Amino acid sequence: MKLAMKSAAILSGVLLSASAFGQSAAAESDPFDFSSSASQVDRLGIVTKPEVDELRRVVTEHFNAGNCDAALPLLEELSRKSNWLANMVSSTLSPFYSASREDRRSYVKIVPLIPLENMSNEYKNVRNVAFAMQGECLTKIGRQEQAIPVLLKALDLLTLDDEEWWERTRNNLLEIIEVEQTE
Repeated sequence: MKLAMKSAAILSGVLLSASAFGQSAAAESDPFDFSSSASQVDRLGIVTKPEVDELRRVVTEHFNAGNCDAALPLLEELSRKSNWLANMVSSTLSPFYSASREDRRSYVKIVPLIPLENMSNEYKNVRNVAFAMQGECLTKIGRQEQAIPVLLKALDLLTLDDEEWWERTRNNLLEIIEVEQTE
């Protein structure tokens, strides 16, 4: 009898906790709260793929020419806009990711989504490289205190596949903190 009462009390506690968690999660997700997205649109405007591609081209020209003064504000804009573009493209996949495991296995549903997933990842990479470039420019013009957080963020976001920018960013940070890399 005591064991049955203890089991019932434990089960009741678990259900109450789960219920409270569910209510908490539901309260945090207000379907009428558009403020975050509206804020991004207010700040960045309607960001389009051609706009980000052109901005990337201009930034790359300034950066490759060593014109960090012109590149820096554009790099910040590029990182923000490519991130927002990647997030918007990624959001088009939300219904797929929230579907059941069985529905997500449908070849017919997956195939047309692959290019969108790839595009979202590409623009996240544009953002990551823009951070690395921004950190490198800040290092070159002697603004090390500003460069360190940017370089750290770039290192946090860069992937193992992007060896060139990983090495450049790593070397820029190590130079600032006066750490010699041993071979």
